[in-house]
Amino acid sequence: MRGLLTFMLIAGIGGALFLWQKQNEQKTAGPEMHAATQPQSKPALTPAPRGQASEHNWMKRAIDRAADVRDQARTQTKEAQDP
Repeated sequence: MRGLLTFMLIAGIGGALFLWQKQNEQKTAGPEMHAATQPQSKPALTPAPRGQASEHNWMKRAIDRAADVRDQARTQTKEAQDP
């Protein structure tokens, strides 16, 4: 019974905070927010060439680095096996 009461109390506080946050978000969103959310024509997205990812796109840079290391290891192995 205590567990149920504790759960209900935590759920109630969480729900109240959620509603309070949603109400404050709507109050702070002015007319400039509504203009920015209207659909606009977007340019087609093209992927960055290999090795030229944005400094903020750490996932792409990590994948590019892994591919470079893989290619370098393959080249070194192939050169070592050739007589």
